[in-house]
Amino acid sequence: MAVCYLFTRYRFNWDEVDFSIFSTYSMVTNLIGTSISVGVFSHIMKVDDAIVGIYSSVSKILSSFVYGLAKTSFVFYLGALAEIMNGTSFIAMRSIASKLVTSEELGKVNSLFGACEALMPLVYGPMYSATYAATLNVMPGLFFILGGILTIPAVIIFGWMYVQHRKDAELEGTVVSNTKQDIEKALPQDDSILKDVMLNAVPPKAQIGSPLMTRYRNGIGKQGVTNPAFEGEK
Repeated sequence: MAVCYLFTRYRFNWDEVDFSIFSTYSMVTNLIGTSISVGVFSHIMKVDDAIVGIYSSVSKILSSFVYGLAKTSFVFYLGALAEIMNGTSFIAMRSIASKLVTSEELGKVNSLFGACEALMPLVYGPMYSATYAATLNVMPGLFFILGGILTIPAVIIFGWMYVQHRKDAELEGTVVSNTKQDIEKALPQDDSILKDVMLNAVPPKAQIGSPLMTRYRNGIGKQGVTNPAFEGEK
């Protein structure tokens, strides 16, 4: 944020008021984009979390080039619109991580995310400052483009996660389909045969408690049924 202020003051001759107005505008656009992503794409359209992470990272990459190559204030403001979906990347990562671990380890994952988010400014802050100082007279917006380039691995990782999720879903669907086919092949074709087998398998006063006997409960007393196989023995 500090480097961004120095860039706008040097490039567009902004003061503190101009930059605060832009910061408010940027936060509002990020809030709108996050609300649309979470409310529409995730909850209503049921878009995969990895896809949400992909277009969030792509939004970050596009905005970095708009910011870095902007020569007017109007183009710089358009960069906030290009970055409108960037806020959902952290939400997508947390959602994916919560689905990969058990409930007992969820606290550890959240602690890890919090620690990483706290350490990132310690890494990226000095790097952006050094890049801006080194390229001030050549291309002052290069640190924006550097941030976009460093986001490319996130797109690759999200894409790999999406492919793996699709493979797991297809494999699970194949297993379920094969299991249903095996069960259908194992079942007898005539319901009367199944009925005879079930009736001969129960004792003379069997209690009707099995789900398999639900279809034969109508007309049967609560005390049980009389097995015809034992009628000749009485």
